[in-house]
Amino acid sequence: MTLLMEKDILSEEMSRFYIAETILAIESVHSLNYIHRDLKPDNLIIGRDGHIKLSDFGLCKHVEIQAKSANINDQMRNDLANISKDVGNRNPSLSKGQVNRRSEYIRNRKLAYSTVGTPDYIAPEVFGQKGYSETVDWWSAGAILFEMLVGYPPFFSDEPSITC
Repeated sequence: MTLLMEKDILSEEMSRFYIAETILAIESVHSLNYIHRDLKPDNLIIGRDGHIKLSDFGLCKHVEIQAKSANINDQMRNDLANISKDVGNRNPSLSKGQVNRRSEYIRNRKLAYSTVGTPDYIAPEVFGQKGYSETVDWWSAGAILFEMLVGYPPFFSDEPSITC
């Protein structure tokens, strides 16, 4: 953030370098089955060696991040649709309420539901009721890249928002 404040915008070359390192850091967090959920320029620190370090893991959420596929959203939807059925089939002695509670627990390991983060960098699905996955970190990375190149976040406004 200090670099952005100092330079206003970064060159394409600098932006490419810093976003590439940010992507590697995000992939590292995701490989450990965590969603950072608060990616923003303030949480990207440039070390003495000139390389990016990711900071502030206070809003991280542990989830089961699946291997990437072309239809990851369809796959996740199908998995969630089958959870109650699978739990009930594996434990026929459970009541419907117990099946629902266990299904909810399993579902919560795949998605996050809390509305957390910094407004300029929060993905739209965070505000919904259907839950979200690690893809919210990629939205934030895109917002950060936009800010590096343009000088302000993509949905920034000096005017207060008007709701109809």
